Amino acid sequence: MTRASWWRLFGRGGSGGGPAGSERPEGGSVVADPGEAAAVTGAGAGLPGSRIAARGEGAVGVGGHMQGNALGDGSSVTYIGRQTVVQVLRDGSSVAAPDVRRAMGRDNVAGAVGSDELREALADWRPGTAVPAAVSFTQLVRWQRELDAEKRPCAAADRMACAVAGLMECAVTAEFLAALLPGALTSERLSAAARLAGLPPGVLGADPLRDLLEYAVFEAQPLTAAPGAALARVVAALVCLARADRADARLTEWAGARSLWVQLNDAIDEFTRPAPALRLVISLADVRKGSGGEAEYWLTREGRAIRTGEPVSLPHERAGVVEAVRRALAWARGHLGADEPLEHVDVAAPVSLLADLMDRPWALEDESVGTFTLGARHSLLMRWSGRLGPDPSVPDVTDITGITEINDAARKALQEMSCRGEPVTWLDREVFHRPEAEGILRHQLATGRLGPAIGFGEASPLDRALTTLLPYAPIVVWPRPGAPALDGAFRARVRTYWHRQPRDFADAYRKHESSHTPDTCLCDLHAVSHDETWLNFCWTITSRTVSAPKETW
Repeated sequence: MTRASWWRLFGRGGSGGGPAGSERPEGGSVVADPGEAAAVTGAGAGLPGSRIAARGEGAVGVGGHMQGNALGDGSSVTYIGRQTVVQVLRDGSSVAAPDVRRAMGRDNVAGAVGSDELREALADWRPGTAVPAAVSFTQLVRWQRELDAEKRPCAAADRMACAVAGLMECAVTAEFLAALLPGALTSERLSAAARLAGLPPGVLGADPLRDLLEYAVFEAQPLTAAPGAALARVVAALVCLARADRADARLTEWAGARSLWVQLNDAIDEFTRPAPALRLVISLADVRKGSGGEAEYWLTREGRAIRTGEPVSLPHERAGVVEAVRRALAWARGHLGADEPLEHVDVAAPVSLLADLMDRPWALEDESVGTFTLGARHSLLMRWSGRLGPDPSVPDVTDITGITEINDAARKALQEMSCRGEPVTWLDREVFHRPEAEGILRHQLATGRLGPAIGFGEASPLDRALTTLLPYAPIVVWPRPGAPALDGAFRARVRTYWHRQPRDFADAYRKHESSHTPDTCLCDLHAVSHDETWLNFCWTITSRTVSAPKETW
């Protein structure tokens, strides 16, 4: 979402739900400067026609006075959104919410993104007025009070009101997170939260928490989502990464104050959803080009085999692969109850077969395996069988010891991937066409410089690229035949939705075929992907091979 669209989305409007002018509280002292803080306690904000609308129809962050409260004790309650900010008791005393009280004492609450938004909004509202080098919370309060006093609302004032409201929200939420997650707000975790929430790399700067919140509020908020939805995703990501209690009263109060219960809970559910427990694994490791071989298959749960099928002989041709999948599905259904639907299928193949299956304009998901095509009822992930057993076409890994080494390296790389600013290392299109460039690439791979996910545009032949990359990179991606050009926009889309892998690699093609929304998935990417659940399964297979009991004669 662009800054220009922020004020259009959160501009003046909404009923506000506040009392009539004659019913407004006349004031009341608050913690911090009473005169300035009175503005943030309402001073008309949230009343019908106010430019700073109450939560539910207006800007994130600022609401207005509500006369009386549920206790019926005659006190008045002031809100930011629907979060209690200051409660003015009948005797005239007042108490400010802790997060707001701490924010009020900050001398500088505007980061890089917020300062840019404020500069543009202020230039429209008050041409010639410079933004202070340090924008205090008290200064935001002053601007809010001036905006509230204006008799004739205009678009420039609307935008300024939203800039002020957004910065207030960021300042208060920063104080809330610091209190909720003490010791957990590290640069590494903030970077991981940005990625988990789906924000692009490069968001974090010198002040990572402020940068993260401001980007969520001013840049990442979708036009069609509930106000504050992007901010809720960021808070949910931090809560999940810190393993905080989602039922913490402070968290539910924060979400309730902003009417973001659903958005916060949805995001936490998404981020904590376990990998699909039940999978059908089909290994074509024994299949050799020109001679066929045997397919093995297992039903697995959480990375461990629970049933093993009898090997099936098949030719190398694509039709033989499809038949192996059809038989494996039929076998699996025969061992599952009616309440155990099988959705996820993994197909592991050697490099030669992977290249043959994937270097085509149609996908394996499009093949008929009965009444329906494979992709109509199942999500398919392609794996490299070289992590289960030696692949003769890859000379760098020839035994179980080598397989254990590359799988251990892959596990470590995947665990560190969340800290990388750019998730995919994209290779130059000529690297596989020049021997000297390929030699440099192999050296970079062997020294671990390129990261866990590697992408490329054109490679001829495909098996050469996969032979080079798969032993070193647990995730290898490239455009499907007929996909858009691998330009900056394509890479940006991959970066935006990367947090959904590997599950979306499996679901993307099916979703695209049914909904035709290629801008919301990874449907134009081929991927050979290995996650930690798959590596756990590989360990059970390789350890079984290594530790098999010796025969006694």
